Amino acid sequence: MSVSVVIPAFNVGAFIDQAITSVISQNWPIDEILVVNDGSTDRDYAELTALAPNVRVVAQPNLGVSAARNRGCRLARGEYVAILDGDDVWLPGKLRRQMTHLLSSPTCDAIYYSDGVRWYPDSDGVTWPSPEQVGHPVPGDAVVRQVPYSEFLLGLPAASSTMVVKRNVWLRIGGFDEARRYGEDQDFNLRLAASHRVDVVVAAGMLYRQHPASATRKLQEPNHWADVISTAAAELDVADSAPGGVDAARLRRRLAELHHFHGYTHFWRGDIGVARREFRRALDYRPLHAKTAIYLGLTRIPLAATLLRRTFSSRLK
Repeated sequence: MSVSVVIPAFNVGAFIDQAITSVISQNWPIDEILVVNDGSTDRDYAELTALAPNVRVVAQPNLGVSAARNRGCRLARGEYVAILDGDDVWLPGKLRRQMTHLLSSPTCDAIYYSDGVRWYPDSDGVTWPSPEQVGHPVPGDAVVRQVPYSEFLLGLPAASSTMVVKRNVWLRIGGFDEARRYGEDQDFNLRLAASHRVDVVVAAGMLYRQHPASATRKLQEPNHWADVISTAAAELDVADSAPGGVDAARLRRRLAELHHFHGYTHFWRGDIGVARREFRRALDYRPLHAKTAIYLGLTRIPLAATLLRRTFSSRLK
């Protein structure tokens, strides 16, 4: 069961040594660590090959994280491909728990972790606590369960940096959508789970570094997550009666929640136009939701909205 680890990297030179070290330190043999330098300008990534004999570095123009992951998969030599973003780290025992499960469950096509630990810098904003201070090793007997497509559609937060997938399955479903700049993880997960068996280790498997360039730290105007889910529900058409099928009422409730949350976040940031649009969309899915209706009303009274934000501005800081 050969394993290739693909690490997409764009200007993460300050962090990537630690990411690679977390892979080298895993207590499971790794055939290769493939770093795809996606047009970085912050350091010489070729020097990373000095970290271990099985580290390879390939360079490409800046095409985005999806293109970097896809290229890494195409170049990978292993039967299985694991992903780790260049600014994250794996927790000890992460890979071993996944591979021992795959060894005993050959019909499983991909395996994730159910959780990751958000990793914040110290108060100076520069120094990072050691991984040992933030996360814990993965128990060798951590519970693994099979998850249906519906769980991914309804909000299972499976991070790509925890994924191990059969390389031929990745290639079969076409990899990540390179046209997407955000929401590509959820889109991939949905296409994967709609047609293949996916299992999840019920534990935290990684540290997700939170810095200004992190995707989760950026507030976007489009509602990427709601868009991915509504598109998948329409195109993949997994009916209620199918294994892992989706209950229509739960799906509508989920979309209402996503639009409400996006509107709520933009409301407290002062983006009233975006907030109004999102609250309207939330009410399309859940017309009688009082809290959404109240917030929509506030977006139509700019002075009241401004006074409310000034009074309670600390709630999102």
